Amino acid sequence: MSSIIRTMILLFIVVFAGCAPKPLPVSIPGPAPEMPGYTAFQNAERAFENGLYAEALEGYNTLLNEAYDGPFVDAALLKIGKIFRLTGRDDDALAVFARLGQEFPDSALVSDARLEILQVLYDGGRFQAVVRTGTAFVGATDSPLQRTPLLFIVADAYSALGAHLDAARSYYHALNAVSGEDADRVWTRFKKTAEQLSADDIQLMIAGVTDRRTMGFLLYRLSMAFILDENYDDAMDVLTAFVARFPDHPDYQDASDMIHSLTERARFTPFTVGCVLPLSGAYAIYGQRALNGIELALSQSGEAGNGIPFKLVIEDSRSDPGASVKAVDQLDEQKVGAILGPMSASETAAASAQARGIPILVFTQREGIPDIGTYVLRHFITPDLQVRALVSFAVEELGARRFAILYPEENYGRRYMNLFWDQVIEHGGVVNGVEAYDPAGTDFAKPIKKLAGIFYDVPGDLAEDGVPRLRPPLLSLMAGLEPFAPGLIDDPVERISGIPLARDVIDGLGRRSPDRDDQWHPILDFDAVFIPDAPKKAGLVIPQLAYYDIRDVFLLGTNLWNSRTLLDMSGDYMKGTLIVDGFFAESQAPRVKNFVAAFRSAFGRGPGIIEAMAYDSAMMVFQTMRQTATDSRRALKEALLRLSDYEGVSGRTRFAPNGEADKTLQMLRIKRGRFVQVQRTPEAEPVVEMQ
Repeated sequence: MSSIIRTMILLFIVVFAGCAPKPLPVSIPGPAPEMPGYTAFQNAERAFENGLYAEALEGYNTLLNEAYDGPFVDAALLKIGKIFRLTGRDDDALAVFARLGQEFPDSALVSDARLEILQVLYDGGRFQAVVRTGTAFVGATDSPLQRTPLLFIVADAYSALGAHLDAARSYYHALNAVSGEDADRVWTRFKKTAEQLSADDIQLMIAGVTDRRTMGFLLYRLSMAFILDENYDDAMDVLTAFVARFPDHPDYQDASDMIHSLTERARFTPFTVGCVLPLSGAYAIYGQRALNGIELALSQSGEAGNGIPFKLVIEDSRSDPGASVKAVDQLDEQKVGAILGPMSASETAAASAQARGIPILVFTQREGIPDIGTYVLRHFITPDLQVRALVSFAVEELGARRFAILYPEENYGRRYMNLFWDQVIEHGGVVNGVEAYDPAGTDFAKPIKKLAGIFYDVPGDLAEDGVPRLRPPLLSLMAGLEPFAPGLIDDPVERISGIPLARDVIDGLGRRSPDRDDQWHPILDFDAVFIPDAPKKAGLVIPQLAYYDIRDVFLLGTNLWNSRTLLDMSGDYMKGTLIVDGFFAESQAPRVKNFVAAFRSAFGRGPGIIEAMAYDSAMMVFQTMRQTATDSRRALKEALLRLSDYEGVSGRTRFAPNGEADKTLQMLRIKRGRFVQVQRTPEAEPVVEMQ
């Protein structure tokens, strides 16, 4: 709920607005018979009252011609304008009313002329003109009695335009200057308009309200708007404030009943957790892995739970959005306190859980998941998390400042390229080269040569000696790297991927001779190159970097690079590699070693990132349930969001206010043909000592 509402609820002081008297109709003093134009005016008035508009118009015009300096000219102009309006001559009417205001600015009839102008514009459907002109008239009018009818027609115009907030404000301002039947009429119109306002608009409206009746009405309307938005937490807060402040309000009992209903709706069976995973269908293999992690967490929580029995209710999403929603419905009926999963069809399941006020921890990288609502939390490794961790480590630990990006021209590659570029700028670095390649190709010579500055011929007077120019800190870091091996293992590209490289390329990789005519002289204006691609594709790209003498730079990759396949394909060319991952099964951290051992004992295989993330998610929910001992889904959700640096097997975790997990990821390098963990602590593995 916005700070505006909290302030209004806590600091609201009842201020009763005084009611101004009802405006009196403007009357023209009874003229003496000898006054100029008296007879012509009286005859025209009688004709006007009888609906004889042509005769009346003739009489008023006679007065203007014969007694323009007399006391009846402004009244005659007003009536002429009305005749034009009543007979469909709108433009003539507007001209006459405007003339009255210009030639007789001190006349008491100017306010009537202004109102007539707005009425003509409104009847003609020119609502924008009503708003623009009416607002100017209101600003030029000092009398509240005269402003009120102007505000009313401006409010009507706003309503016709669908600008309900502006309409409500205009009606509210009009309320302060009327009483009796007029006040009832304005109040009815105000309420009808306010009922169409969104929760955000009502909060903006409340900020300008000072009287008790309007405040009570708007607070109740705000609670209903929050409920329509399925924002039950804020609805409960507003309803609670409403019944405390307005015990005599007509809607008091309805508000009390709604509080009871929302409270019961948010209750769950203590220590009961739901699980929605794809246990059949296309993603069944991943769902089973996640379930294994959750089951291990359940067994360990039971052992350490001091007799508190946790219950896990499992539903199969069948890798289908419709089944996911149905699974959430069933878990709601089972009164679970939170839901773990799903992995696929996560948007529909998350939206369904949000609508029911059930905290849900989803395992997905899909964008926008936490934006679904306040009950949706994401606990998984995302592209943004990976790139932030990778760039931060490269800049702060490796001293890299200049970067290049070599990416596949597809959605995955473009997303990582943009994220990486943004993070480099945020960390004070520069991106000196960005090249894309065909994701279906096998020859990457063109983008690599462009990246290295060797695609185009260099004029002789600009040519350099071909030695890569690294800054001194990077030279010292790279000094401990092993030289590239003299050749490849037996054609790993063809063996692993089934896509052979050209024979002459394979023969040349890693065997650069200073006597060869085709020796490359790259101009490296980057310290590290980022390649966001899968292992089999990256395994084709990396050897070709070496072929074109792009060697003494760091290679940066995503968690997909944590693969035996990649090491088999390109391990000889990855001595300066740094990757990021969300879980490292070979970590020496006691909690990870214990987790891996327990998982192997229970399931006969080692865990991966899915198992680790699911395990930590379940552990966080079980731990929070135990610590809070609550039966309120809202309280459980808020406690999860308050978790501070939870130490799990997938790293340290806390949640941002929007439900997005902020995790400490694992940094990995290659040592003796395998990945090892790198940390920022003094006891960590050296970053570049790779013997």
